[in-house]
Amino acid sequence: MIDSHALVGSCAQIGRNCHISAGSQIGGVLEPVGAMPVIIEDEVLIGGNSGVYEGTIVKRRAVLGTGTILNRSIPVYDLVRDKVYSASETEPLVIPEEAIVVPGSRAVTHPSGTKWGLSLQAAVIVKYRDSKTDARVQIEDLLR
Repeated sequence: MIDSHALVGSCAQIGRNCHISAGSQIGGVLEPVGAMPVIIEDEVLIGGNSGVYEGTIVKRRAVLGTGTILNRSIPVYDLVRDKVYSASETEPLVIPEEAIVVPGSRAVTHPSGTKWGLSLQAAVIVKYRDSKTDARVQIEDLLR
């Protein structure tokens, strides 16, 4: 299901029973040849005004909250598993199965950044899907 004003780029791979909410962008990669694609696996919910770009894989049943941006240069902090996910030169950014990801920020530790109170964009896994999450996204099945 793709809502209004959503954009799905060429060569993006979208699985079954996904919901791409209004205003979201899913990047796709045709070139350069070594570039990594965007893969959205089955049953993923992408919240409105989110973006998933080059070199990102969103695993099965993950949920991206409204406004979440994922790409190769934005780390993802997993509060549940106490891990940080990031892409490397040869590996994509991978969002784990059933992760609930929301937009967040991280403090800039450079002295000027600290002085000015700056922060950078980050994504945060706040939990993994459970029965409460499933009940909240159940409307998807009713709309299909």
